[in-house]
Amino acid sequence: MPEQTRVPFCESHITVGGGHRLHCAQYGEPSAPAAVVLHGGPGSGCKPAMLEWFDLSRQRVVLFDQRGAGNSVPQGETAHNQTAHLVEDIERLRIRLRIPRWLVVGGSWGATLALCYAGRYPAAVQGLVLRGVFLASAREVDRFFHSLQADVPDAWARLTAGWSAAQQRDVLQFLTQLLQNGTHEQRSDATRRWHDYEEAIMRRMTASTVQPGQLAISRPTSGCSRPTSPESASAQQVAKYRLQAHYLSQACFTSERALFRCARRAAHIPTILIHGTHDLVCPPENAQRLKRFMPHADLRWVQNGTHTPADPTIRAALCLAIRDLM
Repeated sequence: MPEQTRVPFCESHITVGGGHRLHCAQYGEPSAPAAVVLHGGPGSGCKPAMLEWFDLSRQRVVLFDQRGAGNSVPQGETAHNQTAHLVEDIERLRIRLRIPRWLVVGGSWGATLALCYAGRYPAAVQGLVLRGVFLASAREVDRFFHSLQADVPDAWARLTAGWSAAQQRDVLQFLTQLLQNGTHEQRSDATRRWHDYEEAIMRRMTASTVQPGQLAISRPTSGCSRPTSPESASAQQVAKYRLQAHYLSQACFTSERALFRCARRAAHIPTILIHGTHDLVCPPENAQRLKRFMPHADLRWVQNGTHTPADPTIRAALCLAIRDLM
């Protein structure tokens, strides 16, 4: 993609209430059909690489950072920051940008949020592209922080090093306590532990899908340098994991049942589900469960695909799905 196409034709901070101002940037052709990208995390923020999924010569793309995430301010703020707020923010953005209807693209937590938005404002949604869907269930959180220790035992040991047995039995609860109420050093240490554990899982997925003679996927670390010590965790990294803990510890202020109700209300919206068969973060069964409530959806399995759109097979599936719906 030519570098000049990555320059936004409009960029600003938009006030949405509760003291929050969202960073929003628009790319491509201003008069073309529009798409909005909902980033994951929660708390990760949008990345320039997302633009690679689109044809900016004939599409308009809106990237915005959710409350407290990325370049939105105040960074890492959890007050007035729940799923219902984010849903209203998306609709507020659409109206402000004078977009009649748009394609909504979301991956992982972004797919969760896209479902919530489509269920609340179905008339505003031209289509849905949902990658690696997360259903905000205790089952998934337990799998990530506990069951996956069998896949990355050394990383899990580092994640929980020095903790009591009780703290190890509920990793998310203890990380949330440290990130919300800990000292600066404790917040940085919790950030480092969580980040390194997450990266180990991503590397494990990549290793499991590489065939002999292939090169492993080069995966950027969410736009941040890798923390190597408690002191090295940046303010943006701490903010990201503080937001993630805020949401995950509260079941993302929704439920699997509520998401399925949203899916039913979105039954008339053209929908493509993309899921990697080797996704360890959001298990493939999630797509099958959601498909039962969206029988019209086109479920596209990505053989040997993982969780990250940095995976070339996942990125290719995203590009094709967006082209099919725009």
